[in-house]
Amino acid sequence: MTYLRLDEVRPYSGAARHHNRAKLRKLRNLIERFGQLPIIVDQNNVIIDGHAVHAVMRERGAEQIAVVVASGRSEAEVRALRLALNRVPQDSKWDNERLRGEFSALVALSFDMELTGFEVLEIDSILEVDAPQANVLEDPDIPAPPESPVTATGDVWICGDHRVSCGDSLVSPALARLLDGQRPKMAFCDPPYNLPIRGFVSGLGQTRHREFLQASGELTEEQFETFLMDTLEALKVSLSRGAVLFMCIDWRHAYELFSAGRRCGLEMINLCVWAKTNAGMGSLYRSQHELIAVFRTGDGPHRNNVELGRHGRHRSNLWTYRGLNSFGAGRDDLLASHPTVKPVTMIADAIRDVTQRNDAVLDLFLGSGSTLIAAENTGRRCLGMELDAAYVDVAVRRWERATGRDAVHAGTGATLADVMALRQQGRGDLHG
Repeated sequence: MTYLRLDEVRPYSGAARHHNRAKLRKLRNLIERFGQLPIIVDQNNVIIDGHAVHAVMRERGAEQIAVVVASGRSEAEVRALRLALNRVPQDSKWDNERLRGEFSALVALSFDMELTGFEVLEIDSILEVDAPQANVLEDPDIPAPPESPVTATGDVWICGDHRVSCGDSLVSPALARLLDGQRPKMAFCDPPYNLPIRGFVSGLGQTRHREFLQASGELTEEQFETFLMDTLEALKVSLSRGAVLFMCIDWRHAYELFSAGRRCGLEMINLCVWAKTNAGMGSLYRSQHELIAVFRTGDGPHRNNVELGRHGRHRSNLWTYRGLNSFGAGRDDLLASHPTVKPVTMIADAIRDVTQRNDAVLDLFLGSGSTLIAAENTGRRCLGMELDAAYVDVAVRRWERATGRDAVHAGTGATLADVMALRQQGRGDLHG
């Protein structure tokens, strides 16, 4: 191997392969991380293999480039070698089982998976071969909210790679404890819709829910818009530049959310519709959908893993998933766990659309923990906050049942069962 001045190396004028921007971007990232591997040139310094690397090095303003000189070759041999080095690798196939093992090892090391050269959706499809399909109820055994929760305000639970906190997300110190210095790449939030639970969400069946602790129908239109603005501002300062924010809302209060987003300076990049397979309650028309506003923070580019179906993942802004009134077995458990629970698969699909493995996903209204389970299923890290301690218990226990692992208290390392025992003994303060 030797080094030549960049202007001494000449691209071959008849190069038969074209390199798109995506490939050049990947090469740029690889060179920035690992340095430049040598390209191959002939005795006249004309490139045999490495045109894309040469283009990236020129773009970077490099003065030198590492080369291997294939000297002593005839013109015919050079032409054939140039074609063969590009064509022969196309005949190989991936062993998906071994590839899954390599991906899993890198994920466990928290390595940047983009540096493998694979697209996010390719990685997800390999690692999630046995993942449940949309409209399948993944975890029907969800605990109901306890009368006397183990969790207390201020608690932070470590659930594997995830953090779950009990507190008010509009209080900066509480949110800072949850984030622990992290800047999530995405948020998925299902705030209360300022509707009373009784009469609008539950009340006709066997399951009865208490009202939410805030925005449960007691706010005026102006107050609710202020509540949404405060929430969006908290998200805006917490998320990374170019992060994507999904906010659920119903048709009655979409105006307040859209207005709050504009006033917060967030760019609304789409409006998705959750089309439920069965209709719910209604007067003139029975309601069969909910809305998910999609915002972007800052002026940075957002991640787009869909790319108009380039990788076989065709997504539109019409999301068809089952609603609670159409679930079969496990429906009662879902209804008992939370009055407005969202499908895990719907949230998981949104996560796959705009994040990569090990990215953090923020949820300031965690409820029964659907975002937590969705993040677990997709290899992302959930940072979830919930004001109601009973629902924090539900989310943490739901994760424990889904994974077979114990959540631990961030301050003490105690398990949920340990904390329950301590608090039953009157030793309830774990923060001091």
